[in-house]
Amino acid sequence: MNLNIFKLFPEMIKDQNKYPFPHTNMTFKALVDAAIPKTPKLAENHGPIQLFGALDCNIHGYEIWILNHFVSLHIPPLDVNIHLANSTAKMLDMAARQLIDSKENKKSIDSKLFREKYIFASLEPEDRFRAISLLEELKINPANLPLPFYNNPGLIVSLTAGIVMFITIGYYTEWSAYGSTSMETPNKRKLKQFPIGWEQVEYPGPSKGYHAFRGYL
Repeated sequence: MNLNIFKLFPEMIKDQNKYPFPHTNMTFKALVDAAIPKTPKLAENHGPIQLFGALDCNIHGYEIWILNHFVSLHIPPLDVNIHLANSTAKMLDMAARQLIDSKENKKSIDSKLFREKYIFASLEPEDRFRAISLLEELKINPANLPLPFYNNPGLIVSLTAGIVMFITIGYYTEWSAYGSTSMETPNKRKLKQFPIGWEQVEYPGPSKGYHAFRGYL
């Protein structure tokens, strides 16, 4: 039995904090901003509604909520859920550190953020995706990662793909318009405004009059 895994449990327990660490918030802000940034040129050509990026819609909050509630790991014998946001942020930092140490980043890092230990956030957007590629391609040693990613390549690959996919789901669905109810369970959420993503793609919203495929008659 590998006894090293037991040394990781105290850190995993710490990561179960009810609220995300400030570092976790910064890391996911960097992630969503890299995926869907502000687009001023698009706004010039197609109207001001096209300016807004994922940060404007608090999609980093959506990512954190999803990782702590929707895709959290359940341990049946203990009847507990393992929240994943804090440990995922640490995993992104470790991938970014490897990218920087191997000098594979194409652009200079933000030295101030790096000194403050915001390693993933210190990368330029395109280099953030290079760090993510290290995880997707398992080019980072799984034995160096925190629990529950430690020596778990299947979880590493699936969750790395998931966090990128969740950005587009959060941005182009109604989540950003739930306002103060966005962190509630789905049955308690209420739309507070018209979602930005809907406006951008000119989706008029749900209507009873829309055609729906109901099977073959």
